[in-house]
Amino acid sequence: MSFVIPLNRSNLVQNGYNNTYEFQFRGSAANFTNTEIAIHSISMYNSVYNIDSQSYGNNTLIIKMPTTSTTSTINITIPDGLYSYENLSKFIQTQLVVAGAYLINADGSHVHYIQLSSNATYYACQVDCSPVPITLPAGWTRPATGLYSTGGSGLPTTTRVPILSLTNAAMGSVLGFSIADYPASSQTALQTFLSNITPQIHPISSYVVRCNLVRNQFTVPSDILGTFDKQGTQAGDLISYRPNEHLWLPVSDGSYSNIRVTIVDQNERFCKIRDSDINILLVIKQSEKK
Repeated sequence: MSFVIPLNRSNLVQNGYNNTYEFQFRGSAANFTNTEIAIHSISMYNSVYNIDSQSYGNNTLIIKMPTTSTTSTINITIPDGLYSYENLSKFIQTQLVVAGAYLINADGSHVHYIQLSSNATYYACQVDCSPVPITLPAGWTRPATGLYSTGGSGLPTTTRVPILSLTNAAMGSVLGFSIADYPASSQTALQTFLSNITPQIHPISSYVVRCNLVRNQFTVPSDILGTFDKQGTQAGDLISYRPNEHLWLPVSDGSYSNIRVTIVDQNERFCKIRDSDINILLVIKQSEKK
């Protein structure tokens, strides 16, 4: 005989991560003997941020913009969120606008001198650093305030490119770059860089489901019930996981007051699930006595 145990938002344990759900048995406890448990299905929204100051600390970088005969250091803190490389590039450029580290061309468009993009051919993040001119091109204007404004420190005295400075290894992991300056020294021509380590645009490659009923002598930790991935979904999409076959795992004989399920990542870090609208179905059955 099999029993289905549903877990949803009403079973959420308030721990700040929305990753733990608890089903309380009626009465004081339930006794299990010769019992097995498996995941029937999991439905949850793709809402775990890839930039997260608390979970990963991967939200800071530095841009060194050329000005006069030196550089101006612009520290950038990225708000927690789900970003592509193009989204990160736009945010960085927005911060450079705030700092006045841009110019305005004859069409009234902002001209930026550093850009991030994805390069699928090389499985990499690409960083392009363009030379900042020493004088305004014809028809161009300066920003009203900030670095390159009339009242700012001004344009460089020698044409030079910006420098992406990575001092945060977790941010470097997202972009696929080791801790260093890119370029390493002052350069006057366009500089293009591709990730020099395997980029991890999202720190999570798979979700691991842990359950307090499971005691698996072959795994560490011993309470792993199963794993699933994002199923190819994008931010905000519904992740719908239903295994083709149930993976039955033994339940340690004993008395339990609850079933507790916790979702962590492949490195056993707590997943901070932003949308707690989740549905987990577990199946419990009595195994045949041997």
